[in-house]
Amino acid sequence: MAQVEIERTEIVELNRPSMNWGAIIAGWLVAVGVAFLMYVGGLAMGFSVFDPHDAEATARGIGIGTALWMVVTWIVALLLGGMFASWFDSRDDRNMGVMHGIAVWGLSVAASALLLALGMGGAIGSGARLGAHARMAHGQQAGIDARVLLQAQLMQRLRQAGGAASGSIYAPTTGAMATAPARLDPRTANAATMALIANRPDTAKALLTANTNLSPADIDSSVQDLAAPAARARSDIKAAADSAAHYMAMAMWVLFASLLLSLIAAAIGGSLGAGHVHRVYHDRRYARGTPLH
Repeated sequence: MAQVEIERTEIVELNRPSMNWGAIIAGWLVAVGVAFLMYVGGLAMGFSVFDPHDAEATARGIGIGTALWMVVTWIVALLLGGMFASWFDSRDDRNMGVMHGIAVWGLSVAASALLLALGMGGAIGSGARLGAHARMAHGQQAGIDARVLLQAQLMQRLRQAGGAASGSIYAPTTGAMATAPARLDPRTANAATMALIANRPDTAKALLTANTNLSPADIDSSVQDLAAPAARARSDIKAAADSAAHYMAMAMWVLFASLLLSLIAAAIGGSLGAGHVHRVYHDRRYARGTPLH
């Protein structure tokens, strides 16, 4: 009786299903090839519709189109990758086909994450991020332009105040009167500008008082004159930050949808491949008594 139980245990162990990693890697290579093919096709379509005379509309269209194309690329590539993995495995077992498809998906995600970590993500299906990054860069540039404009206005206002008072802004290191047009140290000018943008006029006044020979009345007048430009710059920078956050969130949601839908597609592809494996090998001849797994 004990001998029979041992033989049954050995039979169960021998019939336990196992993963075919060679088939999984082969399916992943198929998925990579399909993704690269679709990526090149998407670039070709993007360049064909590019209109240099309407850059804003073109950027908007490219952003939407590349987001959709990224989702489609992941779905199609992983569907075919999971299907081919099941065909390479050549077992008529839908459950194992699903597992092979999920393994192909996991390997694809891990490889993509590794390439992104190494800074080589531009060659992956990252079209959605391209459009989002373009809009984010535009928003960030708008914020930088607002700050630079306010700083230029600050410098101009201080020069005017210094000229009206027949004085000049002096260099703090020497204390000597400057004969050149009034200037601030770039770091001090930037700090005063940021203080105005942050709605901290007292901080800006303290910086200007410590680094210029202007009277407190002239400094107060200059800061008050810049209140409205500072409010506009603050609004522009906030709008730029909101735009950057919006497009980054959009890119992350597109990536999430791509990964989730491609996971489902890989599982379906693996199941379909295993269910139709006999059609793939219908011309294959086997020795008598040798089943197809």
